[in-house]
Amino acid sequence: MTKAQDSSNQSGFSIAELLVVVAIMLILMTSVFGLMRDSTVISMVTYEMTDAQESLRTAQEYINRDLIVAGDRLRGLNNICVRTDFVVNFLTQNPGSTVCGGGTVNLPLVQSDDNVPANTQVLLTNPAVNVRANPALTDRINILQVDSSFTPLTVAASSITANGGSITIGGADIDRFNEGEIYFVASSTRATFGAITSKDAATGILTFSTGDPYGLNEDVNGGPISMVTDGGTLPVSIMRMRIIHYFINQNGLLIRRVFGVSGGVGHYDSVIAEHVTSLQFRYLLNFPGANVAAEQPVAQLLTGAQQIAVRQVEVSVTTETVHPMPSGSRQPITMTTTTSVRNLQFLETQQP
Repeated sequence: MTKAQDSSNQSGFSIAELLVVVAIMLILMTSVFGLMRDSTVISMVTYEMTDAQESLRTAQEYINRDLIVAGDRLRGLNNICVRTDFVVNFLTQNPGSTVCGGGTVNLPLVQSDDNVPANTQVLLTNPAVNVRANPALTDRINILQVDSSFTPLTVAASSITANGGSITIGGADIDRFNEGEIYFVASSTRATFGAITSKDAATGILTFSTGDPYGLNEDVNGGPISMVTDGGTLPVSIMRMRIIHYFINQNGLLIRRVFGVSGGVGHYDSVIAEHVTSLQFRYLLNFPGANVAAEQPVAQLLTGAQQIAVRQVEVSVTTETVHPMPSGSRQPITMTTTTSVRNLQFLETQQP
């Protein structure tokens, strides 16, 4: 006879068996959550590093693109006489040793500050900003570049006042110019920058009066335009020339400021990259040093001889991640590039 099964049997896992199962589950879940955490950290780090690298590449691309075309179409022009106040207030605290006279200095085609002092204010900004000085001092650079979209205008000497305060261009061309814009005024011997303070459409007169926002004008005999035109006796060519000025503000933004733009303004500022902590420049020169060997890269061009000898510009940019890494601090990334100054040869062709 087959024995009937007892359906009332309620036996199951023992407490010990349950504890073993729970322990195994906890170990497995801990491993799974650990893997998920590590994956999240890796994704976060990858995103932060990629973002910092993108800013780095953008900064290098803009700066090197401007350096490549610096001085294009200006090989025959050496003396660019600009008021010292403008250069010191807006461009560099070291305007160089080449003085044109009449309160002006010679503006090189490329010029940089080496480690701008802390609390250096950038004028004509709202809200006001300073050049970044933390965690380290940084450089800034100026690059001259012709605006090829503007057709130069030739003006006869008889249309220029002796003090350089006004230039008559005629009604046919007056609409090409606007009050507030900065232009490049060049004669056969020298050149300068001037800001239009007013224009008269009826008479075709552009006025360059003292007191413009940039301090470029000085409508007196011996002032910049008066000097360039030799007291109104030399014809000039009016061009649109850009002074491209790079700096990092205290918020870590790399700013590309351009003087000499259209639209009734003298300059505009553009944000090129974010989270930038350092901007450094060095110049590779082409003349022998004291030991009859190629001079090592210099951090700043201090003499006319160095300007002439520049062959390459080394650009170093450092950015950092937006947020701290697992180590607890933001991760810095540095990229260094070297650009040949193809259009300049920095005035060497002008030498005898």
